[in-house]
Amino acid sequence: MRRRNVARMLCLFIGVCLAADGGRAEDIKEATAMAMKLRNMPEILKGVKRILFYGDSLTDGSDYPDYVVNTLNRAFPDAGFEILNSAVCGNTAADLRKRMQADVIDRKPDLVSICIGVNDCIGKRPVADYEADMEALATAIQKAGARVLLMLPSNLGDPEREARFLEYLAVIRKVAAAHNALVADAHAEFLKGTKEGREMLGADGVHHGKNGFEGMARAVLDALGFQDVPVDKEIKPWPHMLTQWESSEPIPNKPPFDPAKATGWKPYDREAAVAKQPWWNAPFAARGGWMPFALAKPPDGSIAFGRTRYQATRAGKAELQVGGSPPQVVWLNGRQVWQGQGSHGYHPNADRFMVDLQAGPNEIVVLSNYMAFVGLREVGE
Repeated sequence: MRRRNVARMLCLFIGVCLAADGGRAEDIKEATAMAMKLRNMPEILKGVKRILFYGDSLTDGSDYPDYVVNTLNRAFPDAGFEILNSAVCGNTAADLRKRMQADVIDRKPDLVSICIGVNDCIGKRPVADYEADMEALATAIQKAGARVLLMLPSNLGDPEREARFLEYLAVIRKVAAAHNALVADAHAEFLKGTKEGREMLGADGVHHGKNGFEGMARAVLDALGFQDVPVDKEIKPWPHMLTQWESSEPIPNKPPFDPAKATGWKPYDREAAVAKQPWWNAPFAARGGWMPFALAKPPDGSIAFGRTRYQATRAGKAELQVGGSPPQVVWLNGRQVWQGQGSHGYHPNADRFMVDLQAGPNEIVVLSNYMAFVGLREVGE
């Protein structure tokens, strides 16, 4: 019997046990690990380290990229798959095309998963324009040496929009066939889940409900050949994230802002923040985000400063990684080094730029009214 069939039978057996047991997280992890010991790595993942997820609000800040990379890393502990998210809320395929060089090509991914088309459909962009954009995306990414996986996005709850959406899905299949790219069918997974009574879509009929993130991950994993492997839904801080914060007292959202005048600094309790947030917010804190008002409601229109420290091994360059919600400003050792200029991602490394660290302790201060991610990666790491 082939190793893959043995793995499938093992997972089916364990799945029955987990269903009877309520599917505890530790059991799911153990089941995944046991099954993967009998599995060979699929061709599309051989030589892959950096996996980039590209798209709109269905991917920006979503949990499914974490689920996918978690599951793959548990399957192949020595592979060291890295997660990159370059999605931005509200984007169309045309927007992805405009920022592709900076947010995809320059990040040197090995595999790019593209999920885009919902905003094109809702905005009634011509299908021919959408096709031209999708063709350009696939061509440029493959030319840069990365592999491409195209997702058929989740369905739309409005019947009229859904009927029109089918034309855009046909384009995705056409482009995938032309480029010999894998297709992850989240659309079918969502229709199936809805029929089974799972909460796949949220109230707006566009964004994802409680079971939607898992549905997206399931579609990607199935496309990669892991139909029999449980999804690892653990959310943990991304690499390089600074997670030990202090929060200042709230201040009015009226520039100019001066962190030297901040008062009332108190330790930020990330675990308490995770526990208090609703299901759609908790992953932000779990992923490494600082949420200034996670534990207490601020006065209307208020913002706050967050403060943390980084111990540099030596003086030199480092990549400062920022994500979250505007308004957002970052100071390093008392000097402003960055200010958000509009839409960017709700994930840890949406914006990236080089800064100069001093040897030893470095103080980082950030300003936000909702959520901020800040990470530091020294050159050479």
